[in-house]
Amino acid sequence: MDQPTKPNPPEPSWSSDYFREPVPAGVSPLGRGLVGHVPLVAIFLLVQGVLEVMVGAIFLISAMFFLLVNDPQLAGMRALAWLMVGMAAPACLCGCVRVVAGVCNLRYRRRVLGMTALGLGLLTMITGYCALTSIGLAVYGLIVYLNESVAAAFAMGESGKTNADIQAAFPPI
Repeated sequence: MDQPTKPNPPEPSWSSDYFREPVPAGVSPLGRGLVGHVPLVAIFLLVQGVLEVMVGAIFLISAMFFLLVNDPQLAGMRALAWLMVGMAAPACLCGCVRVVAGVCNLRYRRRVLGMTALGLGLLTMITGYCALTSIGLAVYGLIVYLNESVAAAFAMGESGKTNADIQAAFPPI
């Protein structure tokens, strides 16, 4: 006689949260993570962007001086002027992208733009002036932006939540 087969009981889930404190309503179960670091990265993006635009403007003004002044002693500086234009273009472009990303990220919006600004900002290493801060900001910013809680906070920001709502959903410990 055949025995009827019973379905096997479900395997226990070892990743369950049986022993975790219950999470109040409206609070993210992910925890705070690095959500508190987002305003810092946004401010650093703003400052770095403004400084890059200023360096680019100084390079452009210097290049215009060498190109527009008809002095025979400055005739040999034309190659240097074009080199300065070549260094000013990425500095101004990346600086503007960083400023826009910083303003958006202060309100927990456009996380991908923030990560793009961090990566694109590495182009300013050719100026020499912005290399160390650009590398440091890229490493720190990407660590923050790739955090799971930060991604959830940006999703809340994109859906229209205010900064106060986001901070309430990710309370400090």
